Amino acid sequence: MSELPVYLCRRATGPILIDGRLDEVAWASAEAVTLVLADSGAAPRQPTVARLLWDDDYLYVAFECQDDDIWGMTTGRDQDIYNQEVVEVFIDAASCGTGYVEIEVSPLNAVLDLFMLWRDDRQRGLWDWDSTGLQTAVVVEGDPWQRGTSDRRWTVELAIPMVDFEMAPHLPPHPGDTWRINLYRIDRGVQGDEYTAWSPPGRLNYHTPSRFGILQFAD
Repeated sequence: MSELPVYLCRRATGPILIDGRLDEVAWASAEAVTLVLADSGAAPRQPTVARLLWDDDYLYVAFECQDDDIWGMTTGRDQDIYNQEVVEVFIDAASCGTGYVEIEVSPLNAVLDLFMLWRDDRQRGLWDWDSTGLQTAVVVEGDPWQRGTSDRRWTVELAIPMVDFEMAPHLPPHPGDTWRINLYRIDRGVQGDEYTAWSPPGRLNYHTPSRFGILQFAD
């Protein structure tokens, strides 16, 4: 298995409006990383690029998903949208490997947010946990309500409140602090499903905290 990747998360240089457009100057300074197939590490058919930034109040995450058949069904919160198309971010702010925040967003901007407990390859989601200040937005180039339409891409922008990460060593983070994190996407294409990750777990199970990458906060 490859070494864990490290993401140098830069401080946002200005305000970020959560509208799914990624047109703020601050995003230009964020490192772009490409997701790979979760089991093999190979390049997927439908590429995904992710970026992160931070400030004292939020951790910002953005996904740009190429998708020739965008699909969603659910608009309500805390539904099983992982059975549709989603992007996901798992954040272990304490780097403990046993508890982490999980947030998923679909092309319809449906949100599932959980706090996960993990031990001995068993996971349990606390569905009553909510990120009360979470902001998300999605821009879709296509029709997510209809299968088989000529679609192009969808972009997701999240602002996750720092107060969600109560287990972190410092809040707000200090430059040089490290958390464990992983970024994922599930694509439900007509040619078959694709499971992609920033730090591939080597299997089709995203709940593999030993394979979460390293998020390092920069000033």
